[in-house]
Amino acid sequence: MLIGLMRNIGIFYFWTWFIWPFVFVGSFVYAISSSVKGDDTSPKSIIWASISLLIILAGITSSFF
Repeated sequence: MLIGLMRNIGIFYFWTWFIWPFVFVGSFVYAISSSVKGDDTSPKSIIWASISLLIILAGITSSFF
């Protein structure tokens, strides 16, 4: 079941590969910079960073499934 989910995420990544690196870096940098400044870190940026990393890794490893 999870292999099928990873395969579907990999197909989704294949069509949208150009978006996810920018989403990951942008949200990750925003989360770190707001944390260093002492502002209240929004969990949305951390969640977007983790989701985009999941999609990137699923796209890279989907060829092995």
